[in-house]
Amino acid sequence: MPGAYWRRPWTCEDGGPLRRCCADGIPGLGIGPGEHLEVTASVDAFATGMLVRREPGELYALRHEIPFDGPQGRPLQAWVERLDPVTLEVLASTPKLPGGPFWPGGMAAHLNGDLHMVFGRWAHRLSPDLEVLASHRLPVGRPHNSFVGLDGGELVTKDCDAPVGLEPSTVSVLDPHSLLPVVPPLRLPEPSIARLASDGESVVALGTTRAFRLELDRAAQRLRIDDAWQPSYGPAPGRSYGWDPVITEEHVLWMDNGRNAVDRTMLGTGTSPDPVRLWWVRRDDARAVRSVEICGLPYGTQSNPPAWDPAGGVVVAYDAGNAVLRAWRLIGDDLEPLWVREGFAHAGHLIVYADTRELVVQDWKESESLRRPLARRALAPAMRLLSRSALVRHASLRTGADRLVVVDLDTGTDKARVDVPSPSQAFLFPAPGFARDIYYQSLTTIARVAVRGTAAGLELDQP
Repeated sequence: MPGAYWRRPWTCEDGGPLRRCCADGIPGLGIGPGEHLEVTASVDAFATGMLVRREPGELYALRHEIPFDGPQGRPLQAWVERLDPVTLEVLASTPKLPGGPFWPGGMAAHLNGDLHMVFGRWAHRLSPDLEVLASHRLPVGRPHNSFVGLDGGELVTKDCDAPVGLEPSTVSVLDPHSLLPVVPPLRLPEPSIARLASDGESVVALGTTRAFRLELDRAAQRLRIDDAWQPSYGPAPGRSYGWDPVITEEHVLWMDNGRNAVDRTMLGTGTSPDPVRLWWVRRDDARAVRSVEICGLPYGTQSNPPAWDPAGGVVVAYDAGNAVLRAWRLIGDDLEPLWVREGFAHAGHLIVYADTRELVVQDWKESESLRRPLARRALAPAMRLLSRSALVRHASLRTGADRLVVVDLDTGTDKARVDVPSPSQAFLFPAPGFARDIYYQSLTTIARVAVRGTAAGLELDQP
Protein backbone atom coordinates (compact mmCIF):
# COMPACT_ATOMS: atom_id res chain seq x y z
CA MET A 1 0.00 0.00 0.00
CA PRO A 2 1.41 3.42 -0.88
CA GLY A 3 1.63 6.15 1.72
CA ALA A 4 2.89 6.13 5.31
CA TYR A 5 0.20 3.85 6.74
CA TRP A 6 0.54 1.18 9.43
CA ARG A 7 1.71 -1.93 7.60
CA ARG A 8 -1.34 -4.05 8.19
CA PRO A 9 -4.38 -4.46 5.93
CA TRP A 10 -7.32 -2.04 5.99
CA THR A 11 -5.82 0.56 8.31
CA CYS A 12 -7.76 3.31 6.52
CA GLU A 13 -10.95 3.80 4.52
CA ASP A 14 -11.34 1.87 1.25
CA GLY A 15 -8.31 -0.26 2.12
CA GLY A 16 -5.76 2.38 1.09
CA PRO A 17 -5.33 5.83 -0.49
CA LEU A 18 -5.71 4.37 -4.01
CA ARG A 19 -9.37 3.81 -2.97
CA ARG A 20 -9.67 0.52 -4.82
CA CYS A 21 -11.84 -0.99 -2.04
CA CYS A 22 -9.73 -4.12 -2.47
CA ALA A 23 -8.85 -6.16 0.63
CA ASP A 24 -5.21 -6.79 -0.27
CA GLY A 25 -3.49 -9.01 2.29
CA ILE A 26 -6.75 -10.29 3.80
CA PRO A 27 -7.94 -13.79 2.82
CA GLY A 28 -11.36 -13.79 1.20
CA LEU A 29 -14.43 -15.28 2.80
CA GLY A 30 -14.38 -18.28 0.47
CA ILE A 31 -18.06 -19.06 1.02
CA GLY A 32 -18.68 -22.63 -0.05
CA PRO A 33 -21.58 -25.09 -0.33
CA GLY A 34 -23.48 -25.47 2.93
CA GLU A 35 -22.22 -22.15 4.31
CA HIS A 36 -24.16 -18.98 5.00
CA LEU A 37 -23.84 -15.55 6.62
CA GLU A 38 -24.96 -14.81 10.16
CA VAL A 39 -25.15 -11.55 12.15
CA THR A 40 -23.25 -12.45 15.32
CA ALA A 41 -23.35 -9.01 16.95
CA SER A 42 -25.16 -5.74 16.27
CA VAL A 43 -25.16 -2.43 18.15
CA ASP A 44 -27.10 0.80 17.79
CA ALA A 45 -24.33 3.35 17.14
CA PHE A 46 -25.93 6.56 15.87
CA ALA A 47 -23.86 8.31 14.49
CA THR A 48 -20.88 6.37 13.09
CA GLY A 49 -18.65 7.44 10.20
CA MET A 50 -16.28 4.53 9.55
CA LEU A 51 -14.48 1.44 10.81
CA VAL A 52 -10.76 0.76 10.41
CA ARG A 53 -8.33 -1.86 11.70
CA ARG A 54 -4.80 -1.62 13.06
CA GLU A 55 -3.21 -4.76 14.56
CA PRO A 56 -5.08 -8.11 14.48
CA GLY A 57 -8.11 -7.75 16.76
CA GLU A 58 -7.85 -3.95 16.93
CA LEU A 59 -11.03 -2.38 15.54
CA TYR A 60 -11.72 1.35 15.74
CA ALA A 61 -14.90 3.35 15.04
CA LEU A 62 -15.09 7.04 14.21
CA ARG A 63 -18.14 8.49 15.99
CA HIS A 64 -19.70 11.94 16.09
CA GLU A 65 -22.69 13.76 17.50
CA ILE A 66 -25.99 13.34 15.66
CA PRO A 67 -26.26 15.88 12.82
CA PHE A 68 -29.90 16.85 13.31
CA ASP A 69 -29.27 20.19 11.58
CA GLY A 70 -28.07 18.41 8.43
CA PRO A 71 -24.84 18.99 6.49
CA GLN A 72 -22.83 22.00 7.65
CA GLY A 73 -25.25 22.72 10.49
CA ARG A 74 -24.20 23.51 14.04
CA PRO A 75 -20.66 22.46 15.01
CA LEU A 76 -20.41 18.86 16.20
CA GLN A 77 -17.91 17.02 18.36
CA ALA A 78 -16.35 13.70 17.36
CA TRP A 79 -14.54 10.86 19.09
CA VAL A 80 -12.93 7.46 18.41
CA GLU A 81 -13.86 4.17 20.08
CA ARG A 82 -11.98 0.90 20.21
CA LEU A 83 -14.39 -2.02 19.87
CA ASP A 84 -14.23 -5.64 20.89
CA PRO A 85 -13.84 -7.44 17.54
CA VAL A 86 -16.42 -10.11 18.44
CA THR A 87 -19.03 -8.47 20.67
CA LEU A 88 -18.56 -4.87 19.40
CA GLU A 89 -18.49 -3.71 23.04
CA VAL A 90 -16.71 -0.36 23.53
CA LEU A 91 -13.33 -1.11 25.15
CA ALA A 92 -11.92 2.42 25.16
CA SER A 93 -12.80 5.88 23.91
CA THR A 94 -11.30 9.29 23.47
CA PRO A 95 -13.09 12.23 25.05
CA LYS A 96 -15.37 14.20 22.76
CA LEU A 97 -13.07 16.26 20.58
CA PRO A 98 -13.65 19.55 18.75
CA GLY A 99 -14.93 19.02 15.23
CA GLY A 100 -17.02 21.56 13.39
CA PRO A 101 -19.62 21.70 10.63
CA PHE A 102 -20.80 18.21 9.76
CA TRP A 103 -19.75 16.05 6.86
CA PRO A 104 -18.38 12.51 7.34
CA GLY A 105 -14.69 12.72 8.24
CA GLY A 106 -11.92 10.15 8.23
CA MET A 107 -9.47 8.10 10.30
CA ALA A 108 -6.34 6.04 9.62
CA ALA A 109 -3.47 4.29 11.40
CA HIS A 110 -0.15 5.96 10.52
CA LEU A 111 3.21 4.28 9.97
CA ASN A 112 4.40 5.87 13.23
CA GLY A 113 1.82 3.73 15.09
CA ASP A 114 -0.61 6.52 15.93
CA LEU A 115 -4.14 7.09 14.72
CA HIS A 116 -5.13 10.26 12.90
CA MET A 117 -8.65 11.59 12.51
CA VAL A 118 -10.05 14.55 10.63
CA PHE A 119 -13.58 15.75 11.31
CA GLY A 120 -15.14 19.14 10.68
CA ARG A 121 -12.29 21.64 10.69
CA TRP A 122 -10.05 19.80 13.18
CA ALA A 123 -7.30 17.18 12.90
CA HIS A 124 -6.32 15.02 15.89
CA ARG A 125 -3.49 12.55 16.58
CA LEU A 126 -4.25 9.68 18.96
CA SER A 127 -2.25 6.87 20.50
CA PRO A 128 -3.45 3.28 19.91
CA ASP A 129 -4.84 3.49 23.47
CA LEU A 130 -6.79 6.60 22.38
CA GLU A 131 -4.82 9.19 24.29
CA VAL A 132 -4.98 12.57 22.54
CA LEU A 133 -1.44 13.51 21.47
CA ALA A 134 -1.96 16.56 19.23
CA SER A 135 -4.76 18.64 17.72
CA HIS A 136 -4.86 21.32 15.03
CA ARG A 137 -7.61 23.67 13.84
CA LEU A 138 -7.69 23.71 10.04
CA PRO A 139 -7.73 27.03 8.18
CA VAL A 140 -11.16 26.86 6.49
CA GLY A 141 -14.39 26.86 8.46
CA ARG A 142 -16.05 24.10 6.44
CA PRO A 143 -16.05 20.33 6.97
CA HIS A 144 -12.96 18.42 5.84
CA ASN A 145 -13.83 15.02 4.42
CA SER A 146 -10.93 12.87 5.56
CA PHE A 147 -7.32 12.81 4.28
CA VAL A 148 -4.64 10.74 2.55
CA GLY A 149 -1.09 9.97 3.67
CA LEU A 150 1.98 10.49 1.48
CA ASP A 151 5.10 8.33 1.33
CA GLY A 152 6.94 11.06 3.27
CA GLY A 153 4.47 10.77 6.13
CA GLU A 154 2.55 13.99 5.53
CA LEU A 155 -1.24 14.11 5.73
CA VAL A 156 -3.17 15.86 2.94
CA THR A 157 -6.70 17.07 3.65
CA LYS A 158 -9.20 19.52 2.16
CA ASP A 159 -12.50 21.15 2.95
CA CYS A 160 -15.65 20.41 0.96
CA ASP A 161 -18.65 22.67 0.45
CA ALA A 162 -21.00 19.71 0.62
CA PRO A 163 -23.63 19.12 -0.56
CA VAL A 164 -24.03 22.26 -2.70
CA GLY A 165 -20.50 22.42 -4.14
CA LEU A 166 -20.23 26.17 -4.69
CA GLU A 167 -17.10 27.31 -2.83
CA PRO A 168 -13.63 26.25 -4.06
CA SER A 169 -11.77 23.86 -1.76
CA THR A 170 -8.52 24.53 0.09
CA VAL A 171 -5.92 21.76 0.43
CA SER A 172 -3.70 21.56 3.53
CA VAL A 173 -0.59 19.43 4.10
CA LEU A 174 0.09 18.54 7.74
CA ASP A 175 3.04 17.18 9.70
CA PRO A 176 1.98 13.75 11.04
CA HIS A 177 3.34 14.47 14.56
CA SER A 178 2.48 18.09 15.31
CA LEU A 179 -0.37 18.31 12.73
CA LEU A 180 0.90 21.78 11.85
CA PRO A 181 1.04 22.79 8.16
CA VAL A 182 4.30 22.02 6.37
CA VAL A 183 3.53 24.20 3.31
CA PRO A 184 1.08 27.04 2.67
CA PRO A 185 -2.47 25.86 1.89
CA LEU A 186 -3.48 25.63 -1.77
CA ARG A 187 -6.86 26.88 -2.99
CA LEU A 188 -8.18 24.74 -5.84
CA PRO A 189 -9.70 26.43 -8.91
CA GLU A 190 -13.12 24.94 -8.09
CA PRO A 191 -15.06 23.07 -5.39
CA SER A 192 -14.22 19.45 -4.62
CA ILE A 193 -16.81 17.31 -2.86
CA ALA A 194 -15.02 14.00 -3.49
CA ARG A 195 -12.49 12.59 -1.06
CA LEU A 196 -8.85 12.67 -2.10
CA ALA A 197 -6.95 9.70 -3.54
CA SER A 198 -3.17 9.23 -3.66
CA ASP A 199 -0.47 6.96 -5.04
CA GLY A 200 1.83 7.98 -2.20
CA GLU A 201 3.50 10.87 -4.03
CA SER A 202 0.82 12.68 -6.04
CA VAL A 203 -2.75 13.36 -4.92
CA VAL A 204 -5.86 13.32 -7.12
CA ALA A 205 -8.54 15.87 -6.24
CA LEU A 206 -11.77 15.61 -8.21
CA GLY A 207 -13.39 18.99 -8.73
CA THR A 208 -16.92 19.67 -9.88
CA THR A 209 -15.86 19.82 -13.56
CA ARG A 210 -12.22 18.70 -13.70
CA ALA A 211 -9.76 16.38 -11.99
CA PHE A 212 -6.51 17.80 -10.59
CA ARG A 213 -3.22 16.12 -9.79
CA LEU A 214 -1.40 17.75 -6.88
CA GLU A 215 2.31 17.33 -6.17
CA LEU A 216 4.19 18.26 -3.00
CA ASP A 217 7.46 20.04 -3.79
CA ARG A 218 9.30 19.59 -0.52
CA ALA A 219 12.39 21.51 -1.68
CA ALA A 220 10.35 24.55 -2.69
CA GLN A 221 7.97 24.06 0.26
CA ARG A 222 4.82 24.30 -1.79
CA LEU A 223 1.95 22.22 -3.09
CA ARG A 224 1.36 22.67 -6.79
CA ILE A 225 -1.20 21.63 -9.42
CA ASP A 226 0.05 19.64 -12.41
CA ASP A 227 -0.95 21.90 -15.34
CA ALA A 228 -0.49 19.04 -17.84
CA TRP A 229 -3.09 16.76 -16.24
CA GLN A 230 -6.51 18.33 -15.70
CA PRO A 231 -9.04 16.06 -17.45
CA SER A 232 -12.50 17.57 -17.81
CA TYR A 233 -15.78 15.71 -17.27
CA GLY A 234 -18.18 18.67 -17.26
CA PRO A 235 -20.09 20.75 -16.94
CA ALA A 236 -23.43 19.56 -18.24
CA PRO A 237 -26.81 21.04 -17.30
CA GLY A 238 -28.39 17.71 -16.39
CA ARG A 239 -25.75 16.17 -14.14
CA SER A 240 -23.77 17.07 -11.05
CA TYR A 241 -20.31 16.61 -9.55
CA GLY A 242 -18.33 13.41 -9.18
CA TRP A 243 -17.27 11.56 -6.07
CA ASP A 244 -14.19 9.74 -4.81
CA PRO A 245 -11.62 8.84 -7.50
CA VAL A 246 -9.93 5.44 -7.72
CA ILE A 247 -6.34 5.09 -8.93
CA THR A 248 -5.39 1.98 -10.93
CA GLU A 249 -2.06 1.19 -12.56
CA GLU A 250 -2.99 3.14 -15.71
CA HIS A 251 -6.27 4.99 -15.05
CA VAL A 252 -8.28 7.13 -12.65
CA LEU A 253 -11.95 6.12 -12.25
CA TRP A 254 -14.94 7.92 -10.70
CA MET A 255 -18.72 8.31 -10.90
CA ASP A 256 -20.72 11.53 -11.32
CA ASN A 257 -24.22 12.81 -10.40
CA GLY A 258 -23.28 12.97 -6.73
CA ARG A 259 -25.80 15.55 -5.61
CA ASN A 260 -28.94 14.09 -4.02
CA ALA A 261 -31.56 14.61 -1.33
CA VAL A 262 -30.74 11.54 0.74
CA ASP A 263 -32.66 10.65 3.91
CA ARG A 264 -32.37 7.14 5.37
CA THR A 265 -31.87 5.74 1.87
CA MET A 266 -30.57 6.96 -1.50
CA LEU A 267 -33.34 5.26 -3.44
CA GLY A 268 -35.16 7.86 -5.52
CA THR A 269 -33.11 10.80 -4.19
CA GLY A 270 -31.28 11.94 -7.34
CA THR A 271 -31.77 15.66 -8.06
CA SER A 272 -30.08 15.89 -11.47
CA PRO A 273 -32.13 14.52 -14.40
CA ASP A 274 -29.33 12.72 -16.28
CA PRO A 275 -28.24 9.11 -15.74
CA VAL A 276 -25.23 8.55 -13.50
CA ARG A 277 -22.03 7.75 -15.44
CA LEU A 278 -18.76 5.94 -14.77
CA TRP A 279 -15.71 7.93 -15.96
CA TRP A 280 -12.12 6.88 -16.60
CA VAL A 281 -9.02 8.67 -17.84
CA ARG A 282 -5.46 7.62 -18.44
CA ARG A 283 -2.94 8.72 -15.83
CA ASP A 284 -0.47 9.60 -18.60
CA ASP A 285 -2.92 11.40 -20.92
CA ALA A 286 -5.50 13.88 -19.63
CA ARG A 287 -7.13 14.01 -23.07
CA ALA A 288 -8.12 10.32 -22.95
CA VAL A 289 -11.31 10.82 -20.94
CA ARG A 290 -14.19 8.39 -21.48
CA SER A 291 -17.48 7.57 -19.79
CA VAL A 292 -20.39 5.14 -19.87
CA GLU A 293 -23.91 5.21 -18.43
CA ILE A 294 -24.33 2.75 -15.61
CA CYS A 295 -27.96 1.99 -16.47
CA GLY A 296 -29.35 4.92 -18.49
CA LEU A 297 -32.15 5.69 -16.03
CA PRO A 298 -32.88 9.35 -15.23
CA TYR A 299 -32.12 10.98 -11.87
CA GLY A 300 -29.29 8.60 -11.15
CA THR A 301 -27.10 9.29 -8.13
CA GLN A 302 -24.43 7.87 -5.82
CA SER A 303 -21.91 9.23 -3.32
CA ASN A 304 -18.89 6.94 -3.25
CA PRO A 305 -16.10 5.42 -5.38
CA PRO A 306 -16.38 2.51 -7.78
CA ALA A 307 -14.34 -0.58 -6.87
CA TRP A 308 -11.30 -1.93 -8.72
CA ASP A 309 -10.10 -5.52 -8.83
CA PRO A 310 -6.43 -5.41 -9.87
CA ALA A 311 -6.22 -9.19 -10.34
CA GLY A 312 -8.99 -9.44 -12.93
CA GLY A 313 -9.29 -5.84 -14.13
CA VAL A 314 -12.92 -5.68 -12.95
CA VAL A 315 -14.63 -2.33 -12.30
CA VAL A 316 -17.80 -2.29 -10.18
CA ALA A 317 -20.08 0.77 -10.17
CA TYR A 318 -23.69 1.46 -9.28
CA ASP A 319 -26.64 3.81 -9.43
CA ALA A 320 -27.90 4.06 -5.85
CA GLY A 321 -30.86 6.21 -6.82
CA ASN A 322 -32.23 3.61 -9.24
CA ALA A 323 -30.94 0.43 -7.53
CA VAL A 324 -28.64 -0.90 -10.26
CA LEU A 325 -25.28 -2.61 -9.63
CA ARG A 326 -22.99 -3.29 -12.59
CA ALA A 327 -19.52 -4.60 -13.47
CA TRP A 328 -17.19 -4.36 -16.46
CA ARG A 329 -13.75 -5.65 -17.31
CA LEU A 330 -11.25 -2.96 -18.30
CA ILE A 331 -9.13 -4.17 -21.22
CA GLY A 332 -6.65 -1.56 -22.33
CA ASP A 333 -8.75 1.61 -22.43
CA ASP A 334 -12.03 -0.16 -23.20
CA LEU A 335 -14.74 -1.48 -20.90
CA GLU A 336 -16.23 -4.91 -21.63
CA PRO A 337 -19.62 -5.51 -19.90
CA LEU A 338 -19.60 -8.39 -17.39
CA TRP A 339 -22.90 -8.38 -15.51
CA VAL A 340 -25.71 -6.16 -14.22
CA ARG A 341 -28.09 -6.52 -11.25
CA GLU A 342 -31.30 -4.48 -11.43
CA GLY A 343 -33.38 -3.87 -8.33
CA PHE A 344 -30.21 -4.14 -6.23
CA ALA A 345 -30.16 -1.16 -3.83
CA HIS A 346 -26.51 -0.70 -2.93
CA ALA A 347 -25.19 2.72 -1.82
CA GLY A 348 -22.12 2.25 0.40
CA HIS A 349 -18.44 1.59 -0.08
CA LEU A 350 -17.56 -1.80 -1.54
CA ILE A 351 -15.15 -4.54 -0.46
CA VAL A 352 -13.40 -6.71 -3.07
CA TYR A 353 -11.70 -10.00 -2.19
CA ALA A 354 -9.64 -10.58 -5.32
CA ASP A 355 -8.30 -13.98 -4.19
CA THR A 356 -11.71 -15.63 -3.75
CA ARG A 357 -13.45 -13.49 -6.42
CA GLU A 358 -16.01 -12.13 -3.91
CA LEU A 359 -17.65 -8.71 -3.70
CA VAL A 360 -19.27 -7.41 -0.51
CA VAL A 361 -22.27 -5.14 -1.10
CA GLN A 362 -25.52 -4.13 0.59
CA ASP A 363 -29.12 -4.37 -0.66
CA TRP A 364 -31.65 -2.08 1.05
CA LYS A 365 -35.34 -3.00 1.13
CA GLU A 366 -38.21 -0.85 2.40
CA SER A 367 -41.92 -0.24 2.01
CA GLU A 368 -42.70 1.11 -1.47
CA SER A 369 -45.23 3.55 0.01
CA LEU A 370 -42.50 5.33 1.99
CA ARG A 371 -40.58 6.10 -1.20
CA ARG A 372 -43.43 8.00 -2.84
CA PRO A 373 -42.35 11.66 -3.11
CA LEU A 374 -45.39 13.12 -1.35
CA ALA A 375 -45.17 10.67 1.54
CA ARG A 376 -41.43 11.20 1.81
CA ARG A 377 -41.73 14.98 2.05
CA ALA A 378 -44.64 14.79 4.51
CA LEU A 379 -42.87 12.35 6.82
CA ALA A 380 -39.40 13.93 6.70
CA PRO A 381 -39.79 16.36 9.67
CA ALA A 382 -41.26 13.66 11.91
CA MET A 383 -38.60 11.14 10.90
CA ARG A 384 -35.79 13.57 11.77
CA LEU A 385 -37.32 14.17 15.18
CA LEU A 386 -38.25 10.58 16.00
CA SER A 387 -34.91 9.16 14.84
CA ARG A 388 -33.35 10.59 18.01
CA SER A 389 -34.90 7.65 19.88
CA ALA A 390 -33.22 4.24 19.78
CA LEU A 391 -36.61 2.63 20.40
CA VAL A 392 -38.10 4.37 17.37
CA ARG A 393 -35.10 3.41 15.25
CA HIS A 394 -35.59 -0.21 16.24
CA ALA A 395 -39.33 -0.04 15.55
CA SER A 396 -38.66 1.40 12.07
CA LEU A 397 -37.05 -1.91 11.07
CA ARG A 398 -40.59 -3.06 10.27
CA THR A 399 -40.67 -0.57 7.40
CA GLY A 400 -37.14 -1.03 6.03
CA ALA A 401 -33.79 -2.66 6.71
CA ASP A 402 -30.52 -3.50 5.01
CA ARG A 403 -29.02 -6.75 3.72
CA LEU A 404 -25.34 -7.59 3.53
CA VAL A 405 -24.68 -9.60 0.39
CA VAL A 406 -21.63 -11.41 -0.96
CA VAL A 407 -21.75 -11.85 -4.73
CA ASP A 408 -19.45 -13.56 -7.19
CA LEU A 409 -17.20 -10.81 -8.57
CA ASP A 410 -17.07 -12.31 -12.06
CA THR A 411 -20.73 -13.28 -12.52
CA GLY A 412 -22.68 -11.04 -10.12
CA THR A 413 -24.63 -13.98 -8.67
CA ASP A 414 -25.35 -14.19 -4.95
CA LYS A 415 -23.13 -16.41 -2.83
CA ALA A 416 -24.83 -15.50 0.46
CA ARG A 417 -26.92 -12.74 2.03
CA VAL A 418 -28.24 -11.87 5.47
CA ASP A 419 -30.60 -9.28 6.96
CA VAL A 420 -28.84 -6.65 9.07
CA PRO A 421 -30.96 -4.78 11.65
CA SER A 422 -30.11 -1.27 10.41
CA PRO A 423 -32.87 1.36 10.09
CA SER A 424 -30.62 3.30 7.68
CA GLN A 425 -29.12 2.20 4.38
CA ALA A 426 -25.33 1.81 4.51
CA PHE A 427 -23.71 4.81 2.78
CA LEU A 428 -20.26 4.76 4.31
CA PHE A 429 -17.30 2.58 5.31
CA PRO A 430 -17.47 -1.12 6.26
CA ALA A 431 -14.34 -3.16 6.97
CA PRO A 432 -13.16 -6.74 6.49
CA GLY A 433 -13.05 -8.78 9.68
CA PHE A 434 -10.32 -10.91 11.23
CA ALA A 435 -11.84 -14.40 10.96
CA ARG A 436 -13.98 -14.94 7.84
CA ASP A 437 -16.19 -12.07 8.88
CA ILE A 438 -17.17 -8.55 7.84
CA TYR A 439 -17.97 -5.45 9.82
CA TYR A 440 -21.10 -3.79 8.47
CA GLN A 441 -21.45 -0.06 9.13
CA SER A 442 -24.26 2.42 8.52
CA LEU A 443 -25.01 5.80 10.05
CA THR A 444 -27.05 4.05 12.75
CA THR A 445 -25.61 0.57 13.13
CA ILE A 446 -22.44 -1.49 13.47
CA ALA A 447 -22.75 -5.25 12.97
CA ARG A 448 -20.44 -8.23 12.72
CA VAL A 449 -21.39 -10.71 9.99
CA ALA A 450 -19.59 -14.07 9.96
CA VAL A 451 -19.50 -17.12 7.71
CA ARG A 452 -21.26 -20.08 9.27
CA GLY A 453 -21.93 -23.67 8.22
CA THR A 454 -20.34 -27.09 8.16
CA ALA A 455 -17.08 -26.04 6.59
CA ALA A 456 -16.83 -22.74 8.47
CA GLY A 457 -17.36 -24.27 11.88
CA LEU A 458 -18.61 -22.42 14.93
CA GLU A 459 -15.27 -21.69 16.55
CA LEU A 460 -14.30 -18.58 14.60
CA ASP A 461 -15.15 -15.96 17.24
CA GLN A 462 -11.53 -15.41 18.21
CA PRO A 463 -9.90 -12.90 15.80
